[in-house]
Amino acid sequence: MHNRGGLVHPKFHVALLIVSLLLLSGAITSLSSQRVFAPTIKTVRSSEAGYKVDYTNRTGLNVEGIIGFWTVPIIRPPNASDVSLVFESLTVGAGDNYISIGTSQFAESNGTVKYRAFYANLPENSSTSPVRITDLNGFVGPGTSVGALISKITSGSWEIDMITDQTSFSLTLPHSSNLHVAQWLVQSLTDGSVPLANFNFVSFDHANATINGVNSRLNQFDNERVRLFDLSNSCNLADPESITASGDGFTVDFVRSVPPCPVPQARPQVQTQNQTKPPPIINDSLTILLAAGGFLVAGVVITILSAALISTRRKNMLSESTTPALTSMNALCKKCSSTLKPNARFCDNCGQAVL
Repeated sequence: MHNRGGLVHPKFHVALLIVSLLLLSGAITSLSSQRVFAPTIKTVRSSEAGYKVDYTNRTGLNVEGIIGFWTVPIIRPPNASDVSLVFESLTVGAGDNYISIGTSQFAESNGTVKYRAFYANLPENSSTSPVRITDLNGFVGPGTSVGALISKITSGSWEIDMITDQTSFSLTLPHSSNLHVAQWLVQSLTDGSVPLANFNFVSFDHANATINGVNSRLNQFDNERVRLFDLSNSCNLADPESITASGDGFTVDFVRSVPPCPVPQARPQVQTQNQTKPPPIINDSLTILLAAGGFLVAGVVITILSAALISTRRKNMLSESTTPALTSMNALCKKCSSTLKPNARFCDNCGQAVL
């Protein structure tokens, strides 16, 4: 277990046990007797895409924990000389009062891509810039399965955790304010100074949160679907898909790096003088029928091929992002000569599976 400054709360493995129980489908309850909410779609200027649960206007509801898994994307720089950036994160809170943990990818002008992990804690941190988690350098490369957790320990302290295929990280943070927002996000820089990196897509899984002690899946909260949208240019840069049938997963798709968005071509003006002679009208009805039949057949073929491609992509996405690989994670428990049990995700300090 990697730590910064040796700060590990004595209830670390207890907290992991509690949050890991969220992954047991029979143990997850909701705030409204398993009611499922349809998301509210936000089309406002935003530097983030994903889903959020926002109870800011209902101060009696406090977020006490959030969990999620994703796969670090492979970045495709738009051009060899361009820089670009993208973040994936879990966040509790919003504005200038939040705790966040996630991964980032920065494509440099020489074509190099830096893959890193980070956290943020405002306003407690003196700097608004995220803090790099150096203990995870080299462990959050492209294709890495990542699980993250933010959980409230006491009224004045929180714990952040990140687990990968090969290692893990834990840190206790001071934070005295109550927090009312839970967010699963793909983000760019707020000021737009660096273009959004081409991440293709990022799929989140096991998106769960704890509100006033009640653990629920994402779709069991009154949630918002947020687009990464440049309102001044009516330009959508990244778009989240619908929540999956499991109720705790979704995919954010890359659309474009920066405006401008494609502008529809203006129709040519109708000529009023010196018009050219229009082409002769085809009167051969057999020719017309054959042409129409050809278009119909082509349409059917395109539809079948499109359905097959979409099905294949979805299967690949689910196999890659639904559950982090556990084969190499057994190393986390070898210090006690014990391995994870089947389907387990975390280990306590004795190396026992906690699910």
